[in-house]
Amino acid sequence: MTNRFVTAQLFRVGHLPTVERRGVAIPRQGAPALMVTSVRETHVMLLTPGRGTPRHGIPRGARIFDGTHVVARLDERADQDWYEVADVLVTPQPGREVLGRYPGCEVAVGARPPGCLAALRDGRLVTIAGSTSPALCGSFLYGWRAAGMPLDALTTDSVLFGRYVGRIEALETTGRACVRTGEEAA
Repeated sequence: MTNRFVTAQLFRVGHLPTVERRGVAIPRQGAPALMVTSVRETHVMLLTPGRGTPRHGIPRGARIFDGTHVVARLDERADQDWYEVADVLVTPQPGREVLGRYPGCEVAVGARPPGCLAALRDGRLVTIAGSTSPALCGSFLYGWRAAGMPLDALTTDSVLFGRYVGRIEALETTGRACVRTGEEAA
């Protein structure tokens, strides 16, 4: 996900999409997606590069959030003009200092094996183990928070990532994320 604009759509789905494990590489078809499942309900978030709806279909269910945000990479000169307006900054050194330098940024995220580390505007640190894409993690956290969803729920709910293929109502997963918040996340 290298497009500067990313549209996040969050759905509360009435039924679980088919879940298929597809190796370690995200398949080419479908929209990048994360599915969050708790005992009470299931949510699917689609992350579409650009503005608009994914061309591979959307989940059946209630759309509870739809918004576009800006993602920029601090290590790319081409993104330099976008730093000040970015909602999500991908950086080699994620932390609260980045948020202090760029007050419009809500999520500063970077690779931190075995996944990603994100600093949030509210001061919390979040680790998402199991994902290798900081841009995907940052957009997911931004969309989740912008939708008013509880961040702490992610530490107990099942979080899968992969691609959503609407025509067959399936989430082709590439892995399961383990989300931790607070100082222990660092």
